[in-house]
Amino acid sequence: MTASPSGAVQLKVRRLGDALELVIAGTGPGPQLVQSSSSGGWQGQLTTAASAALRYGPQRLSLPEAGLQQVTLSGSGTNFQIDVVPTPGLPMKRPVVSADGQNLILTFSAPPQSSFQTLRPDLNQPGAVPQAVYAPPLQPRAVAPPLGDMAIGTMVLRNTSYVNVRGPRVTMTLRNAPAKDALMALAQMGGYGFVYVDEQSALAATPFQGSAANQGQTSQLATGLAAPMRQGVSIAFVNEDYSRAVNAVLLAAGLTGKLEGNMLIVGLNVGSKGFGSRLSKVYRLNQVSSEAAADYLANLGATVTKTNTISTSITQGVTQTTAVAGAPTASTTQSARQTTVETYGASRGPLLGLGATTDNRLGTITLVGDASVVAIAEQYLKQLDLRQRQVALSVKILDVNLNNDVNVNNSFAARWGNTFIVSDSGNLLGAFGNNLPATAQLTPGTTFNPNNLNLTPAPGSDFTPSAGSSATGTTPAVPPTANPAKPNPGFGFPDNSFNNFLQATILSENTKVVANPTLILQENSAFLREPGVTSGTTGGLDDYSIDAPIGRRRANEGVVRVGVNVPTKVSVNIASGGGPTTCSIDQLSTSGLVLGARIEKIDDNGFVTFALSPSISAVESELPSGAGCPPISILRVRRLDTGVLRVRDGQTLILTGVISDFDRQVVRKWPIVGDMPLIGQFFRASAGQRDKRELVIMVTPRIINDETSGVYGYGYTPSTRQSRQFMGQAIN
Repeated sequence: MTASPSGAVQLKVRRLGDALELVIAGTGPGPQLVQSSSSGGWQGQLTTAASAALRYGPQRLSLPEAGLQQVTLSGSGTNFQIDVVPTPGLPMKRPVVSADGQNLILTFSAPPQSSFQTLRPDLNQPGAVPQAVYAPPLQPRAVAPPLGDMAIGTMVLRNTSYVNVRGPRVTMTLRNAPAKDALMALAQMGGYGFVYVDEQSALAATPFQGSAANQGQTSQLATGLAAPMRQGVSIAFVNEDYSRAVNAVLLAAGLTGKLEGNMLIVGLNVGSKGFGSRLSKVYRLNQVSSEAAADYLANLGATVTKTNTISTSITQGVTQTTAVAGAPTASTTQSARQTTVETYGASRGPLLGLGATTDNRLGTITLVGDASVVAIAEQYLKQLDLRQRQVALSVKILDVNLNNDVNVNNSFAARWGNTFIVSDSGNLLGAFGNNLPATAQLTPGTTFNPNNLNLTPAPGSDFTPSAGSSATGTTPAVPPTANPAKPNPGFGFPDNSFNNFLQATILSENTKVVANPTLILQENSAFLREPGVTSGTTGGLDDYSIDAPIGRRRANEGVVRVGVNVPTKVSVNIASGGGPTTCSIDQLSTSGLVLGARIEKIDDNGFVTFALSPSISAVESELPSGAGCPPISILRVRRLDTGVLRVRDGQTLILTGVISDFDRQVVRKWPIVGDMPLIGQFFRASAGQRDKRELVIMVTPRIINDETSGVYGYGYTPSTRQSRQFMGQAIN
């Protein structure tokens, strides 16, 4: 017969300063090890006293920094195989074998572990002592994330439906007997008085005012309440305990019982009925609303009473604005106000027999009932009225702009006899002969002005340039009849002359915009304002929804805006009949920084779940809207919507990759000559523009400790001297 496995064996690793310990956990007392060494490494045959199994199956580890290329553990039952392969080039010595009664320890020599001391220990303040760390084994497959801690409130509730009575042992057999008669017989057997509370009679005796439909519903309710009493019970007790027999009949009939002195009171719901005193308490809630607390208690069986007021207004007749011209107008309005008291609550739960009502102005809830039931409800309220956690989101936004512009322009003018050549920033202009053709538009002149790279007429010249002419040769065409032959403008230059002008510019810019806002938010997802409802600002605009998907609609949202609001949508209203034209701004957008944040959850394990929506925008251009209305701004926007993220308290999440890269190269040159090496640079002009923008966002959540020991916010030091002086702090 094979013994069943009694334990689990697994491989663990412990790193020491100059050694490495392989711990075979779960071997039990008295393990036997047979060692052998070869060129391939070290092998060990392990035999355990009791049958065991591998906890994680065959394990394989690799620790090249410790001199072990591969460590494997395999086997089952009482025989296991351990193989150790060293790193190539490193010697392998036999380990030191030891045991502690439960584990087998193999100590191998390893290279010293390098360490860097960055902080000097403070001997005056105690701290954590470093402990040996086990390297976790490799997992053969994907595993679920570890379970976290959560707050748990526990209460032991007494069974309120159990009646603690004493009497003789019961031997009784009944078949389809009325429950009331069976309970009365048991009460007389134990010497108890018996009272049956008829809910149907109580409802029938209560006057009801309302519609026929409501009265029909009430009669159906009374019939349903009386159904358990008409239903017969079948029991068979043989020498049964008296208390168990009474409670068994109550359970079979769907009734509840209560012992008042020596009297047994039975009915559908007798928890709130009795002869003793009752307790009333008023609780002022701190965090939870009284309406939410009342609904919570109602789900546990409490009876909650609320007052509802319904106002109605009925208008009869025709008003003056809707009446036909010349017809009489007469309208009357009748207003009615009806106040009703509503009661609701679950039919089951530990709080049956407890009454509750609320006051929204003071945020209080009033409980009325037995002292034991009120005490249970008080414990529920204490666990319900908890403070919601708050977190300080410290966000740092870096907008890095790198600009690199390179411009190289070369212009020259040369004359040889009646040949005149001009190179204006890579544009070739030439005149050959004494006169220009009638349709030519070469800019005339006698001097070369290097400031504007244009040819201007010499003083005293009898030549008048044509309108719109320029050195670039891109002027409007003129009919031949309107342009007579023009003299060569090169005659204004000396013969056999050469004039050159070289202009080169390299412009580099490095801009960094840093914003470091801090938002304090709590995990409260209640609506502050329903979506689509404007806030009543100037122009009817919704200032909570300006270019931010995360705004201020919920209590757990916050938004920071730094910049200028510019119109991005304008409506022009042209009045008929020559009236004045009016303008209305339909949408505003922020030119600057907009940061929206939403806190989803702050759990008990120190993790913060949140969402961010940062954006940086600038005005790219403006479009006229006409009729004296403000222009429409076109924004260049870079925005990142993160979705839902989960970060541990104090850790920093870096979001990057929002990159805008613009590269433009423009070259103007002569044909053929501009492509020649070395001398080609005198016959061309080049311009290069490169813009690179990157948005980097770093966010660090810190859960605020609002207990007595919380220190968040203390010790804050402003960054500027003027701010420190204003706050009365010492100026360094």
